[in-house]
Amino acid sequence: MPKGKDSIVDPKFIGVVLAILVQAGGIIWWASSLSGKVAHNNYQIQMLRPDVNKAISFTELWPAGKWGSGELPSDTRQDLKIEALEKGVERLNDELFHIKIGNGE
Repeated sequence: MPKGKDSIVDPKFIGVVLAILVQAGGIIWWASSLSGKVAHNNYQIQMLRPDVNKAISFTELWPAGKWGSGELPSDTRQDLKIEALEKGVERLNDELFHIKIGNGE
């Protein structure tokens, strides 16, 4: 040890050791919070799994006709309404076209 130094441990060494300990503490805190988030996500996935399985079975069985006709009732009603509206628009266009021809336009 050089003369004039009364300390047993070098202050630079203490600074380096403290810096390493602080970084290690930060890494441990980060890893534990990450582990908690992963555990929470796994819990949420397990809670959603029954609903997802029901949705999958419905989307596989419904188009095959095992849960109905393969077409939603509201789709059929909407299609009928749209068809009636299309016929009405076509009739109005025909009337308008005949009025314009009748007026000489």
